[in-house]
Amino acid sequence: MNVQMFRNQIATKILVITIALGILTACKEKSKAEIDFSSLSEQEKRNPENALASMEVAEGLDLELFASEPMVTNPTNMAIDAKGRIWVCEARNYRLFANPDNSYDNSGDRILILEDTNGDGKADTSKVFYQGEDINAALGIAVLGNKVIISVSPKVFVFTDENGDDIPDAKEVLFQGIEGIDHDHGVHAFVFGPDGRLYFNFGNNGKQLLNKDGEAVLDMHGQEIVANGKPYREGMAFRMDMDGTNLEVLGHNFRNPYEIAIDSYGGLWQSDNDDDGNRGARINYVMEYGNYGYTDLLTGANWRERRTGWDNDIPKRHWHLNDPGTVPNLLQTGSGSPCGILVYEDRMLPQKFQNRPIHAEPGHNVVRAYMVDELDAGYTAKIENLVKSKDKWFRPDDVATAPDGSLFISDWYDGGVGGHKAEDSARGRIYRLSTSPDYKAVAIDPMTEDGAVKGLLSGNMDIFYQSWQKLHSMGEAAQPLLTELISRGGIAKARALWIGLQIPTKSKEYIEMALKDTDPKIRMQGVRMARFKGKEKLVQYVSLVTNDASSQVRREAAIALRFIGTDAAAGQWANLAVQHTTGDRWYLEALGIGADKFPDLYFKTWKDKVGENWQSEAGKEIVWRIRAKESVPMLASLIKDQSIPSTELASYFRALDFKDHPEKDNYLMDMLTWNHPLKNHIQAYAIGQMDAEFVFSSPKHIGMVKEVLPKIEGTPEWIMVIKNLELKDQNEALLRVVANGADTDIGKEAAHILLNNEGATLISTFLHSQEQESSKITVLERLSGISNPPTIALLKENIGSQELGHALTRKMIETLGNTGSGQEELYQMLKDEKLTGDYKTTAVLKLMGSWNDEIRTNAPKFLAAQGDGTLDISQLVERKGNAAHGKEVYGTYCSSCHLAAGTGIEFGPELSDIGNKLSKQFLYSNIIYPSAGINFGYEGYSFKTKDGKTYTGYILSRTEDEITIKMMGGSQKTLELKDVVEQAALEQSLMTQGLANIMPETDLVDLVAYLETLKVATGEE
Repeated sequence: MNVQMFRNQIATKILVITIALGILTACKEKSKAEIDFSSLSEQEKRNPENALASMEVAEGLDLELFASEPMVTNPTNMAIDAKGRIWVCEARNYRLFANPDNSYDNSGDRILILEDTNGDGKADTSKVFYQGEDINAALGIAVLGNKVIISVSPKVFVFTDENGDDIPDAKEVLFQGIEGIDHDHGVHAFVFGPDGRLYFNFGNNGKQLLNKDGEAVLDMHGQEIVANGKPYREGMAFRMDMDGTNLEVLGHNFRNPYEIAIDSYGGLWQSDNDDDGNRGARINYVMEYGNYGYTDLLTGANWRERRTGWDNDIPKRHWHLNDPGTVPNLLQTGSGSPCGILVYEDRMLPQKFQNRPIHAEPGHNVVRAYMVDELDAGYTAKIENLVKSKDKWFRPDDVATAPDGSLFISDWYDGGVGGHKAEDSARGRIYRLSTSPDYKAVAIDPMTEDGAVKGLLSGNMDIFYQSWQKLHSMGEAAQPLLTELISRGGIAKARALWIGLQIPTKSKEYIEMALKDTDPKIRMQGVRMARFKGKEKLVQYVSLVTNDASSQVRREAAIALRFIGTDAAAGQWANLAVQHTTGDRWYLEALGIGADKFPDLYFKTWKDKVGENWQSEAGKEIVWRIRAKESVPMLASLIKDQSIPSTELASYFRALDFKDHPEKDNYLMDMLTWNHPLKNHIQAYAIGQMDAEFVFSSPKHIGMVKEVLPKIEGTPEWIMVIKNLELKDQNEALLRVVANGADTDIGKEAAHILLNNEGATLISTFLHSQEQESSKITVLERLSGISNPPTIALLKENIGSQELGHALTRKMIETLGNTGSGQEELYQMLKDEKLTGDYKTTAVLKLMGSWNDEIRTNAPKFLAAQGDGTLDISQLVERKGNAAHGKEVYGTYCSSCHLAAGTGIEFGPELSDIGNKLSKQFLYSNIIYPSAGINFGYEGYSFKTKDGKTYTGYILSRTEDEITIKMMGGSQKTLELKDVVEQAALEQSLMTQGLANIMPETDLVDLVAYLETLKVATGEE
């Protein structure tokens, strides 16, 4: 586009609003203390003039409403320029495909500039910097001098305003090809770091980076940036030079890190969201080059797929924390929808919040600080709130530091967050948290030497950026200024050292100054500075801190050796390894990161150094973590030790998955012959690890494996062996586990195998036996999702005969309705009038969630509709329900697909904390319009295979050869991709459609009242 035409087009979009300050003035006219927020109606709670009455603010701080609708709507991300103006990405056009009732602005979404011209703490002008459909639902903005970086999958744009008139003179593409278009899990905001480089991240739907010419981007080590497991997976965090060169992947295998924060010493902090409903949201300290465990590092399998020794605690299992090679989490925060984060390095907020990560958490209507403390080579943290709202529509999604040190908070303001849903696209707020309601300009001119020195200490990114560039441009002439800053210590010293590093003739001097500092944070920075300058002298620099008193400094030294691979580097690594202390997982993973590129060399050097002392407790951990071939027989000897605790066995065997050795299967087979106190456990794990080809290579091997099976019946290892070796002669044992096994997941897996092994007759005999009805119900629950013809025939025949009693027949109807072919049979039974009373109701409820349009549309017609089919959510939210009765309603309508408070089936998102995450209005909306808010990761797909079968569910994991889906009823199915002939995304949610139309309205109100009670404590203070 011609630049002048571009300027003219944008100029026509300039919107300078001198707000008739009615809304904001109203906030002042009636003190927030005079408003009882809890007594307001739902509609009154939505009004901006009542917003502050809902807020609980940390002691010593003042919160004011800076701007609200109609001035700003649906803010997703913020930046604050050196003038103190607030730049906002709006997302009015957010996901219209999932929110058809929201209006679409054909002009596209906007980048706004909000300004307080009179210093009263309220925005009084609003200006459009840019508007266009190419920035619809942008998730990130950075304002750096005359550059504005906008992150909006599939592209990252860099706008330039050459003359400061707030109209872009140029728009360039920095990256493109990023997936996650109109999706929260795409590319996120850029941040300028103290080292003069840019940092950013994308979620697990981002998948790849292409340059402006559409070519694959390679990182500085030659690896293509693509989430295919070779080597990177899922979401990633990045660092690069200002022009996009020298890009590095700082961490990978995240789910959806919304933003990254960098402290002055180069430390990296980030939040990450879990699969909805699993209370696994987390805060990470990003140890560079680490794996963060969202999927299986080796296979890409979903965390729900069975593996040796997984954690019984779902939030920990979620992140593969039991695996060697997964970096620990700083803090698991439970449920939530973590968004914008920064490290607050200014001075206005109380001292306890200074130099702390501050984080916007819209899922819990809160802005938090994380009170981080050192723990061994890593960190621990606790939560302290800055702002917490009683208004469930308060959805803080970003925080930013202003030039005066105050903290601005953007508020998406909606009944819910995530899941493709936007209840309201016409609202949005910006708040200012400070010690004074007045917002005054800060007189800093970064273009002067004095201003640059002052500005370098600012917590405002734009002032800091401009000041950094000024001092950097001065070269050696800046040294007197840097010397003065260094003398102040703390962040002044840290920031000055980064600039000094980039004076070519002085780099060595500044690196050594940092490495010899008395402050371990500065020494950690010194290691990072040495890495910045490349590999040439890195081993020499690392030698200065190899024996550092701080394990955190040694942690950074270990990571620094990752890409070197020389004998000298191996020697330094071995020196660091001998200082590992038992139980310090942070240090252990740093050693692993440092050795992963050259494991055999580094490990052998350490082994030669320690000799037989490798069997110390700390040495055993190193053997567990490092992926050297030599570690395999050593690990086997640890397992053979007669004194090994049973609690460590699973971890040792899991470690073998990550290690290669030509004799590994022989080591495992030999374990079957050991006379050991934990013989049964060892045999179970050993046969679960064996390669199928190796086992079947010898009748002796087969015989030894089958001799072990009865001893371990019903265990995870038992089911893994039967699956991996495809054994066909275990049907009697499989039935016992289906009927009586204590583990539900193992029981379901056993049922799948049994029915694929022609075991339907055994099940039918069991159902007609004198066994307890509870055991028969268990069997039927474990048949859910199995759609082979014998299973369908078994269920249909017994439903038709109704010989098994009321409870069993209803359960069989539910089970039959959990597969596509079963739904067709159930629908035909309805049409043939073979189902009456409760049986008919049960069938209709199942079929209303069908992925077959005809079945889903027509099934409700077999029941009498409740009311006239119109439901007014605005009226429903004002009604008070009976939560106790709502729990019973939940059991009737919801428990076959959702788990809540330990009750139900895990198919859709768990609802145990839904009362924290969704407002009352959003709960009604999700029930009445389920397809308008599909949670990410729960999108439905239909798969047709070569044998004519159809499987429907959501995708758990995908590898190069197979795909695993979860189907209605909670069962899993792995399909070979070579057998799949058609894959189609379902337009509608897998959740039952029209449910609200067939239940009495009072039941609906009571159900929502119960769902509101489902809350899990977060550990906030």
